[in-house]
Amino acid sequence: MQYSSAREDAVYEAEVAGYTLRITGNRHLSKEQLDMLMAAAKTPAQAVNALNQSYHHLGHLLTTIYFAQRDETIFVHVINGTLADIKAPEGIKEHFSPLIGDSDLHRSEFDTKRVLANLKSDRAGLDYGISYQVSGDPNALTMVFSEREKADHDATVLSLSANNYGNRFLGRYFGGVSAKHDFANGLHLQFVYDRALTELGEVNGGDYYDGYTFRLNYPSQWGLYGIEARHVEYARFADALVTTANDPLLSLGTCDIALLCALLGGTGTSINIGGGGTTTTSEEVYLEHRTQSAALTGEQVLMSDSLYRLTLTERVEYIDSTIDLRGGGALLDEPQTNLELGLKFNRLLRLAGFPSRLTAQAFIDFGLKSDSGTFATDDRQGVVFIGRRTSEFTIFKPRFSLQSAVVDWANLTASFTGQYSDGSQLPLQQQYYLGGSNGLAAYLPGVLVGDSGHYAKLSFESNPLPFMGLEIKPSVFIEQGWVWYEDARGDAGDTRMISDAGFALKASYKDYLSSEFVVAHPIDDENINQSLLDAAEVDFFWRLKVSY
Repeated sequence: MQYSSAREDAVYEAEVAGYTLRITGNRHLSKEQLDMLMAAAKTPAQAVNALNQSYHHLGHLLTTIYFAQRDETIFVHVINGTLADIKAPEGIKEHFSPLIGDSDLHRSEFDTKRVLANLKSDRAGLDYGISYQVSGDPNALTMVFSEREKADHDATVLSLSANNYGNRFLGRYFGGVSAKHDFANGLHLQFVYDRALTELGEVNGGDYYDGYTFRLNYPSQWGLYGIEARHVEYARFADALVTTANDPLLSLGTCDIALLCALLGGTGTSINIGGGGTTTTSEEVYLEHRTQSAALTGEQVLMSDSLYRLTLTERVEYIDSTIDLRGGGALLDEPQTNLELGLKFNRLLRLAGFPSRLTAQAFIDFGLKSDSGTFATDDRQGVVFIGRRTSEFTIFKPRFSLQSAVVDWANLTASFTGQYSDGSQLPLQQQYYLGGSNGLAAYLPGVLVGDSGHYAKLSFESNPLPFMGLEIKPSVFIEQGWVWYEDARGDAGDTRMISDAGFALKASYKDYLSSEFVVAHPIDDENINQSLLDAAEVDFFWRLKVSY
């Protein structure tokens, strides 16, 4: 086999199986790459196919190959097309119209636009196919999108759910109802209602809990933008140690009120109410909590291809959170405005020969509102109390997971999440907590609460298995979590740790039914009161969700 040297923008010649291939118009492959392709080809047809596949692999969407044979010479001409126009329904065209005029359209450029266009068409119940039209100018290509309706599209989904995962603040059994609807223009609407089922017992001091969530978002050509609103209110009984000088228990206007953060984790730690006297009594008090929040959200696709995606997220949120002592006044009042910026990266790859999926995310939260309410009302150093918290903070939140198909029938997944404060004690709604479905499945939610912390989990999960018409996915896992309070001394500043291991079984039936059963057993713990662990330990968790 013989090759002639040529510049990249000139004629390249190679001899394959007794035929001379003359390639013109190439501008994406080097001579060395062409040499490798020709050397591997056994026939001229293989050489042309390899050339075409190489352009496709490199992501050049509008590169077209024409060839013709004259005697023992095969002429191959590469046309590097320009996207002259797009023919598509207006709702789809607006996503891709910025690509018009691109003389070297790459797959990553197209896919970056396709992500949000796909989301819009999915919500509208449509699929679309893509073809190309060539006009009199072979270099000018028109991309044509043709729509067709999805046969199984359901724009409205209603769901009912129940679980015993509990809540950080109270209760064990919860029920919920949700409704979501996708409009033909791509708008997505969702409403969720959650309620503590205190009638079933194990209320953990709770009287009632009601949570309402509303979400609305729209995939425009610039990004996915939305609004969220949430309202939560609950009431619970709690034990209090009250130090008072003859004042009635609930006349707290001049009292110094300090609530240990662990109470808000639902672990039964008493409230300490100091009134300046020397007499301490134990009383049961009634706490009423209300949180209202509203947020603007955004997400833009920065880069995307068949193997990776990078997005930028923004969230601006206002939160007003209060806890009142019935008959006494405000125990907690934490108004705050926060800005969150984040990056999300996903990639498919082969790791040590195993098909794998990598997810890496990082978020930074900034507290924008000046301190008011109960923020910064306590100037003592090294203690953990409500008055030491601030709404002026910076938080870093990394997340990482790596899933690998280590065997044909199962995946091994390693995951990590963390939250790191800038040294500030954080508002209630910004604290890092673990337990229940949030990690550490041997305990109730809130068994670990702090300003900063991290959590790691290693799980081995089977691929879906058929069982009596269901798909089941058994798994085993081991997990460990650490939390600590910032700017605290002594025991309050200790890093607390819990680890456990367990088994989980997920079951589902199409899109109509999903269920999960989780059981875990403690392995180790550090710097945690044993009575707290005993109160928070559970035998198992379960959940059930029905959708139609």
